[in-house]
Parts: sequence; structure tokens; C-alpha cells
Amino acid sequence: MPSEVSIAKPLSGTECLDACMSSLRTALGKDDRFSTHMAYSGFRAVIDFKFMPSMTFVPDVERTVEVVDGDMVGAELTADMVNSPTFGMIVEIPVRPPNQVREEAKMPQPVLVTDSKGQAHEEWKTVGKAPKNAAVPKNKMKGL
Repeated sequence: MPSEVSIAKPLSGTECLDACMSSLRTALGKDDRFSTHMAYSGFRAVIDFKFMPSMTFVPDVERTVEVVDGDMVGAELTADMVNSPTFGMIVEIPVRPPNQVREEAKMPQPVLVTDSKGQAHEEWKTVGKAPKNAAVPKNKMKGL
């Protein structure tokens, strides 16, 4: 019978970026100004991004990204824009095991699969959390 074992492989740069974007989307998605019923003719956003990899020789990344879209393309920053109500948000992402990061960002995880012949090979599978109210399979008895 085939078996699977999770592999704790380090995160790639792309996976780190995907995890950051997922955390940012989750945090900002809680703000009503990003609800689907809101409509904007344009917008300007400034994102200060700091990426600090752990246990590596790779230096930290610090960048400010400015996004301008819609009717605001080429627009100068006016006094109205400076004095308009804005909000600041800091989204901190703690250091966690690689597979926990992948799970929270809904990314596939590396798994070592052993087939019925005893041959092992690596696969990438999306692993979800079991629902809290998951039913006990009918062929299993509670307490066993």
C-alpha cells in the first residue's frame, strides 16, 4: 500500500514571495475599502517591503514599491491627496517551518511517496487542514 511522508524542504524565492502576497491579501482583505462592491476610477499605493530571510547568507531586501493605476497615471501628488484620510498597516510574517508557510498560503508541499513496490519518489501535493468538525470514518470506532 502506498505511503506518504512530508518533506521539510526550504522555501524557494518564488514561494517566499507568494507567501508574502498571500499574507498581505489576507490582512488587507479585512478592510472594507477592498470589498468587491467598492469601485475606484484609479488609485495610488505605496508599499514598503522588507524581506529578512532566516539562517542564510542572502542579504535582507528592503524596497518601496509605488503602484499607480487608472485615472491617476501621470497625476501629480496634490494637497487633496496628501490631506485625504489614509491608513497605514504593518503586516508582520513570523519565521515558521517551510511546510506551515506553504499550508497557510495554500501552496503545494513536497511529499515523499512510496509505492507498493517500495520505490520512493517526491511529489508536490496541496495539503489542506482537516475541518474541525470532521466526521469519524464509518469503518473506525471512536476511541481507537
